Formats: sequence, C-alpha cells, structure tokens
Amino acid sequence: MKNFHFIGYAARLAVIAVFSFVLFSCSKEEIPLPKSDKAELVSVAFTKAANPSLTSDAQAYRNGMVFYITLPEGVAINSLKPDLIISPGATATINNVPVNTTQSSVDFSGVVKVVVTSESGKNLTYKILVKNGRKDLDGLMYSFMTRYSIPGMSFAISRNEQIVYASGVGLAVVESDTRTTPGHLFRLASVSKQFTTLCIMKLYEAGKLNITDKVFGQGGLLEQEYSDVTISPMASRVTVQHLLQHTSGWKSNPDPMFTSSFSGQSLDQRIKYVLTSPQVEPGTEFSYFNMGFGMLGKVIEKLTGKKFEEYLKEVLLEAGISDIHVGKDRNGRRANEVVYYSQDGTNGYGNDMEVIAAAGGVIASTEQMLRLLFHVDGLPGVADIITPQTRKMMLTPCPVYNRYALGWRMNHTYYPESWYHSGNLAGTAAMWVMGPGVNCVILCNSRSYISGFDDELYGLLRDVFNIAKSATW
Repeated sequence: MKNFHFIGYAARLAVIAVFSFVLFSCSKEEIPLPKSDKAELVSVAFTKAANPSLTSDAQAYRNGMVFYITLPEGVAINSLKPDLIISPGATATINNVPVNTTQSSVDFSGVVKVVVTSESGKNLTYKILVKNGRKDLDGLMYSFMTRYSIPGMSFAISRNEQIVYASGVGLAVVESDTRTTPGHLFRLASVSKQFTTLCIMKLYEAGKLNITDKVFGQGGLLEQEYSDVTISPMASRVTVQHLLQHTSGWKSNPDPMFTSSFSGQSLDQRIKYVLTSPQVEPGTEFSYFNMGFGMLGKVIEKLTGKKFEEYLKEVLLEAGISDIHVGKDRNGRRANEVVYYSQDGTNGYGNDMEVIAAAGGVIASTEQMLRLLFHVDGLPGVADIITPQTRKMMLTPCPVYNRYALGWRMNHTYYPESWYHSGNLAGTAAMWVMGPGVNCVILCNSRSYISGFDDELYGLLRDVFNIAKSATW
C-alpha cells in the first residue's frame, strides 16, 4: 500500500510537473518581451560609396546631442546620403522624413535634425552640422568642443596680412540653431587689454601722456578724480607703464574687477578700494592685476573726454574696423553676437560690461581682430596705425618679468618670436597670437572648469599656429 501510494503520488507529481511546464511554456510565449527605450544616434558618417564626390569616408564628431563634420571644399553639402547607426530596434527620421536603406539625398546646408524613436516610443532629437572647409583645422576645434562641452567656436588664420582660413563651428545660439560664423561677435575677456593698450599708445603718440606719467596723487593724471582719497607714497608712484605691465604693486587678492562681493559697485568705487589696499613698491614685482586696466580705462576717458568705447572705436576706425564694441548684458546682445553658455553653476552674464570694459569688456569677431593686427604687426604691406618706435615700446618686455610687455604676453615656447594673450570669463574663452607673418585667433562661447582646460586652449592655439606656419595656402 505504501508502495502503491508512493508510486501513485510520484506519478501525480510527475503529471503536475508536466502540466506546470506546459502552462509555464505557454505563459512564456504569451508574455511579450519588454520593448527597448534606447533611442540613440550612435554615429554619423558619409561614405565614398554612397557619395561619389567624396575622396574618402568621413566620420562626424559627437558633442552630446550634436554631430559635427567638415567635408572638403567643392563637395556639395546640399545633396548627401548619410550613413547613420542607431539603437537596435529603433527607427529614425531626418527632417521628418523616415530613414530607410534606400535613403535619398539630404540637404545638409542647414542644421539637420534627426529624431530617433525607440521600440517603446521614446523620442530623442539630434542635430547634424555639416560644413565645407579644412577638416584638419576644424577637427582640432571639434575635438576641443567635444571634450569641454563648448557649443560654438570661431577661429581665423592670416599669413603675411592675408586671411587664409576663417571658420565658425558649432552653434552661436543653441536655442535658435544659429550656426557660428567668422563674423560672429564674442566676448574677449582679458584679450580686451590689448585694445586698451592700443588706445594708450595712440594717446602717447598724440602727446596726451607719457607712459612714465604718474596716475594718482599730486600731479597724477587722475589727481582730481580721487582727491578725496588719502594716497599713500607708494600709490602716488604708480605710472601708466606700471599698470600696463602689471607691476603697480597691487595684487588681485581679492580682485575687485571680477570678485562677486564687489558686484553693483561702480568703477570709481572699486578704484578707491584699491587705493587704500596693501601694496608693494611699484616696478619691483609682476602680479597680474585686472584693476590696473580698469584704471587705464579711466585715464583714457579723462584725457579724451569720451567714454572708453567711443574713443576705442575712433582708434579702430583708423584701421577700417567698425564692428568691435564694448559688450552689454543679454538684453543688449547684438544681432551678430553669440550667446554665452555658463558651466558649473557660473553666470555668463554676471559681469557689468561697462565697469569691466577696459579690462575685459570688448566684443569682436575673429575676422575683425585679424584685420586689426595687420595695422599693428610692423609688416610693410598694410599701413600701421602706430609708429615703429611706438610698436617697439609696446612689445618690449617688462624689466622684472620678461614674459610680459605692455598689455601683451610674450616669450612662450609655443609661440616663438610672437606676442599673445588669453582671456576667460564665465561663458567665454579667447586667445590670439601675433607672430612673424602669422596671426591666429580662437574664440569660444563657453568655458569649462575641468582641470586642464586653459592649458589645452594654449595647446590648441599652438597646433593651429604651427599648421598656419607650415601649410601651403
């Protein structure tokens, strides 16, 4: 009996197991697998096989949701067949037209939008920016933009007072899909200082000042403006030259020009703060001091009776330059000016541009900047707007620091026999170099706070500078 029940029980367990397996198997077939929500545009390329006008395949750079690619001059970018790789099971449209294996040609002369839809119905929109140009140079910018999340850049190169390459890459205004051009205006930050130096040099040539003139205290250029401040003996020995060379004895600790605790204060209030702050003997130490150029802006306004921007424009007009200005806030953005995109919680519109004008408030395009350099580079082709003697004085190194002249940096191994400067604010990064027959400008509408950003910007300018010197144009 036990054996019978045991056998019967075992048999019943077997039947139940088989039935359960059948039910489980049937149930498994009836429950659909979950649909993927991946909607990624993995890569964008243009192959020679699909586009006979290409001499080789071309792969795009990816920066978040944007893809960049430069194709050789002469390739018609208004009729290209793209090679897209998207997430498995997903579908895509290009400018609202479904993508298929027999893809027809697409006009890539504008910003092309690709919408990728996952199996689950999730949509993601990507942008593809195609342009003609030199992929070796543009590729340097694409790599930099991708690494540091820069929406848009402009750069230009000249050889022997001729612009040989000018390019805008990425987006000047992300919200409107406005592509960057070499004519877009960017904030220059501390590259503004070279414009202030030029104004001082013009006043020197006009006999309005000497660079050895004292600025404060009895007999100083700004004696009356700060007569209500008790000027120390050291402060009364500060000259125009000291301010131009960052050897005034004051240090940017804190920096009244850009420290948030001074926000809302006028330039005069900030200068008065400096005049009562600690100082070492002028002319004995180099210490980069933004406020010194704010003081020089005040000198320019005193001697000309004009706003800094007005006099600057008069000077630039001598070189035929008419589209360089002092910037405004976002509401005052010019039609051809980029938007500045902040990173790490900073505010790209947090500075009072009128206050920082002479130290960091100028806006300009790469093309106009190069054209200005033609008028101060000392070469015989284009007439300079300063004399050779003034130029030599402007570019002579400081006695206590041989890597800085009057508002210009120099003697960097990256740029031999050249003068250069960088600048950065929240939402802005800029660099330029004036070399022996070669000039380069790079402007960005954002800046990163990732370690190495500034060093890599220097290296980027070096790479462009070296290509500019060696390339056949």
